[in-house]
Amino acid sequence: MNMDSGNSDRSMYIKGTVNVLKSCAKSNSVKRVVLTSSCSAIRYRDDITQASPLNESHWSEPEYCKRYNLWYPYAKTLAEKEAWRLAKESGFDLVAVNPSFVVGPLITPQPTSGLRLILSIMKGECSAYPNFTVGFVHIDDVISSHILAMEDGRVTGRLVCSNSVAHWSEIVEMLKANYPSYPITDKCGEQIRDNIPHSMDTSKITQLGFPSFKTLPQMFDDCIKSFQEKGLL
Repeated sequence: MNMDSGNSDRSMYIKGTVNVLKSCAKSNSVKRVVLTSSCSAIRYRDDITQASPLNESHWSEPEYCKRYNLWYPYAKTLAEKEAWRLAKESGFDLVAVNPSFVVGPLITPQPTSGLRLILSIMKGECSAYPNFTVGFVHIDDVISSHILAMEDGRVTGRLVCSNSVAHWSEIVEMLKANYPSYPITDKCGEQIRDNIPHSMDTSKITQLGFPSFKTLPQMFDDCIKSFQEKGLL
């Protein structure tokens, strides 16, 4: 997602990760650290389509992110790289879970930035939906992948956690069909470099016995139902 935030916001991701991991390195009781990274640390690169399906070996290119003012993936990439450097230096066992765009029921007091976007689209507050191609994943699958990463000794390195990759036009089409009474926009945004076709390789997590990811309709139905139950829609 194109989040043109200031230097202080970008450094927050990096410094926050570093501070936590330095504390873990000082502890004798910490045996494994599971880092919540992002597919944003994987998919922002010049050869995204040619390199697809993207797997755990792929990294976003910081220079690519800087070129197009993609500061969120820039920060997430640098934060994860620094985490791996610290893990090697300190000798603790690190696993990084790389989720894509997280969808599902609201489990926090206020919607996250991703859920706020969906809520705004549903309420007609967005003049245009994002010109954005991205993988989506249910929050339940994100939680399960973290439990797997923590408890299963076979898990090493990075772990892509993503289901279907879709352009937001496909999501809007699905939402308009399933929820015709809501004022969902038909207009697509004009931002660039977030809309390049690609796919994600989840064979690693599947081979570890992870069950099937929840589908796009399941993710968004759970999300919209949660909004309705909480009086947000």
